[in-house]
Amino acid sequence: MKTYHLITFGCQMNKSDSERMRAVFEQIKYSEVDTVEKADVVVINACSVRQPAINRIWSFAKSYQKIKKKRELTTILTGCLLDKDRKKFVDLYDFVFNINRLDQLKKYLAPDSDVLDKNYFDIRPKHKTSSHAYLPIMTGCNNFCSYCVVPYVRGREISRSVKSVITEAKELVKSGCKEIHLLGQNVNSYMPEDNDSYSKENPFTHNFAKLLWELNQIKELPRIHFTSAHPKDMADEVIESLALPKQVNYLHLALQSGDNDMLKSMNRKYTVEDYYQIVEKLRKVRPGIALGTDLIIGFPGETEEQFQNTLDFYKKVRFDISFHAMYSERKGTASAEMEDDVPYEVKKRRWNELQEVVKKITLEDNQRFKDKEVEVLVDQEGEGWVEGNSSEMKRVRIFNKDYKIGDLVNVTVDEPQMWILVSK
Repeated sequence: MKTYHLITFGCQMNKSDSERMRAVFEQIKYSEVDTVEKADVVVINACSVRQPAINRIWSFAKSYQKIKKKRELTTILTGCLLDKDRKKFVDLYDFVFNINRLDQLKKYLAPDSDVLDKNYFDIRPKHKTSSHAYLPIMTGCNNFCSYCVVPYVRGREISRSVKSVITEAKELVKSGCKEIHLLGQNVNSYMPEDNDSYSKENPFTHNFAKLLWELNQIKELPRIHFTSAHPKDMADEVIESLALPKQVNYLHLALQSGDNDMLKSMNRKYTVEDYYQIVEKLRKVRPGIALGTDLIIGFPGETEEQFQNTLDFYKKVRFDISFHAMYSERKGTASAEMEDDVPYEVKKRRWNELQEVVKKITLEDNQRFKDKEVEVLVDQEGEGWVEGNSSEMKRVRIFNKDYKIGDLVNVTVDEPQMWILVSK
């Protein structure tokens, strides 16, 4: 039996795409191995949101060339790639294809096998675990944030039908899934063509809120999560739908900057005032909801005052977590035409300053879980302990050897730490 090794970079959507690739490999009787050294075929599912990620693909290509001098190895590249980048890699990899065309992968590796449907959403993924599953409901983006390459590599927004999403969700639940994680580059702008397929009892008018309501009607499904939402599409009904009983008690909502001039330069289409109004509505609809965000540090033109505005806004909102990155130019985006005028040393200092604020607030706010009961979906086992995410997406370590991966349990938090809650 031939073997393959799959390397996945990037976001949850890339991870979901890799699960669909695993299904293709399974159909053509390939076995997955854990290292390149054991593989007949190596596949890179690339992320090219930032330029360093593209540089990494070049590095992999060079290392594979060395292996090929010693033995046969087929190298395949896919994922989020600009057309011009894809053309550059054609001579360095044996096969380069668009992730939306998994039928091409199957045809390349097994030309005599039955051809797949060209709609890759119709390919049922091979999930790593049975208790948690990614479920893409749309792909692409229409927003064109000035720093982001996603609209160019994923194309315009395309939504799956309501029927196909509900059907796949029910299949997942039948197989033991306890948490469905809806995916989309701009998930709350979901706009299916069959918007007449919702139940007559559905109380909402906004398509994404309506979809969440439908999924909440699946009796055997305990938890529903989604990423990534855009602030400009956080309509009141979407906010209201977060109070539905099966929604996790967490929302990740990218801010990117706490300064209005920076937001305008980023083409984010909202203001800090707009964002804070969303936060107030969220906390009214669902008191105690945990909030996460993304921030870009050192975007072109960012002054000390503008960075301070971001720090102040972070303190005002008191996010539970931030995933912040120092700005790096990505060729092919609008911001690449701007002068990257914030020195690396300044970016690093600002990043560290923000990180200290994040750590302080996270540790302080985690104390609210002391002696409180949290619901945890176990996904990891260790020596004498298990771990999983609470409904607030907090990591919880449980010192109870009776629990196992896939269990959904309620435990009391004894020791709330900065990055983890401990239940003894």
